Amino acid sequence: MKTANPGRHLLQSASRVFRVRGICTTRPPSDKAPAVRRFWRSAGVDSRNGKYVVTLDDRPIKTPNGAQVQLAPSQRTLAWLMAGEWETQKEFIGAHSLPLTSLVCRSIDGLSDTATRADVVDKLLKYFHTDSACLHEEYPHTLVELQQRHYTPIVEWTRKAYGIEISLTSDMFALKQTEQATQTLRKVLTEFSPLKLAALEKATMAAKSLLIGLALVEHHVSAEDAAMAAQVESNSQTQLWGHLENAHDIDNAALRQILGASACVTIGA
Repeated sequence: MKTANPGRHLLQSASRVFRVRGICTTRPPSDKAPAVRRFWRSAGVDSRNGKYVVTLDDRPIKTPNGAQVQLAPSQRTLAWLMAGEWETQKEFIGAHSLPLTSLVCRSIDGLSDTATRADVVDKLLKYFHTDSACLHEEYPHTLVELQQRHYTPIVEWTRKAYGIEISLTSDMFALKQTEQATQTLRKVLTEFSPLKLAALEKATMAAKSLLIGLALVEHHVSAEDAAMAAQVESNSQTQLWGHLENAHDIDNAALRQILGASACVTIGA
C-alpha cells in the first residue's frame, strides 16, 4: 500500500534542494551519450511487502540490470530523497543528477556479489597507503594550517575508532601503513553492507582518501567537513593564488554532491 501523504513533504523538500543546486537537466546530454527523455508524470514512494520502493507513475524503479530497487524500513527518508531526484528531472534524464539512485543501484547490481565486494575492498585499501590525509607537508604555512585543521581530527578519530596506528609523512613515496592496520580496516570494510560499501567507494574516490571516506560514512564528519578535508591542497593554493570562478565552483559543487549523497545513503544502512 502507499505511504501516508504527509511523507510528500520530504519529496517537496528534496525537489527544492536539487533545483537550487542546479543539478537538474534541461537539455539533452552530449552527442556521446544517448538522450533519454522523461517518460513519467510523477515520482513517489510506496510500501510493498515491508520494503520501500521508489515509483515512477506507480511503477517501481529498477537497476540497470533489471532488479527492483527495494529499501529497508529504516531507509524511508532515503526513499523519498531518491524520489526527489526523479521528480526534479526535466525534459531529459541526467545521470549526474541521480547520485542517490546511482549509489543504490551500484550496491544492488555490483556489490551484492562477493567477488566484486572483495575487489572493491582491495581497491579501497590501496588508497590507505597513499592517503592524502596522511600526507602532512611542512610548508607553506597556509597548507600546514589547513592540514592540522582538517586532516588531524580525522586521523585521530580513525586511530581511536579502530585501535590502529597510522603513519604520517611529508613524502608520498615513503608512506606505508602497517599490516596490522591494513588488516584491521579490511575486516571493517568486509563487514559493511553493500550500500555502505558503495557509499565509501564513491566518497573515497572523490576525496582521494580512505580515511576521509570512512569518517563520512560513519557519520563522524559532515559532508561539508569531508569536502573541506578533501580540498585542503586546492584551498591552500586558492589562498595563495586566488579563486578561479568557473573551474573551482564546478569542482566544489560536484564534490559536495558526491559526498552528500554518500552520507545520505548510509543513514539506516
